Amino acid sequence: MSDSETTLPFPARDRAASEPDPIRRELLLLRARVRTLAEDRARLSADRLTDELRVLSQETARAMSRACEGRPILARLHRRLTRQVNAGLLRATHDDETLLEVRARAVVLAQLDAILEAPERPKRQSGKTYEHADLSPGSVKALRLLEQHRDAVQSRFRELKCGLQTELAELSLEMAGETAARLCLQHGGRGSEWLCWRLKRIVEELEETSTPPTLPASLELLATRSVLAGVANGRPEPGLAP
Repeated sequence: MSDSETTLPFPARDRAASEPDPIRRELLLLRARVRTLAEDRARLSADRLTDELRVLSQETARAMSRACEGRPILARLHRRLTRQVNAGLLRATHDDETLLEVRARAVVLAQLDAILEAPERPKRQSGKTYEHADLSPGSVKALRLLEQHRDAVQSRFRELKCGLQTELAELSLEMAGETAARLCLQHGGRGSEWLCWRLKRIVEELEETSTPPTLPASLELLATRSVLAGVANGRPEPGLAP
């Protein structure tokens, strides 16, 4: 309760307490906008990455098939990799990168399934056969191709994640600056110290209910803290307010 509210008669204080806090409402609106933006951009990025990895997985599966010396070698390699993927899925945690790697490898296996099920074209027999070998030269080459696929998946995921975080952080700071400017225009008449004190209390309360380390929650904290910092430093530009 603010100092001005303590001077009100008891019924008036009750009414003041029940009325929506415009400062809190601004911060909650900012958090909602930031979260919606983060979730929408993350969804679009995930869809784009899925399409890219599907094409990459198809190319990798075809290259692995060409590397192997015939269907028996490819089928044995497929069974070996299936066991690895199943074990990886059981061990996988909520780490985005680990899950992505295992799922991307599962897509490669699905493509190998399709290759194994397709009619086989007659091939000229070579002078060497590795049908009973555990790991033939071709299957070793295929495994190297799969490792290159994993490296490409990791690299693309990290690149996309870094770019998304940077873009969203910049947009969150921009929205925070607009909110800070609007609050200064609307409530600056009560004094910057009072406004900072009120903002700090609300930000602390919101931080207690935040759930990092998810990207939307982290961006929400960044935005609300930036509003407080902007008001405290007197940096908001009135021209930013609508």
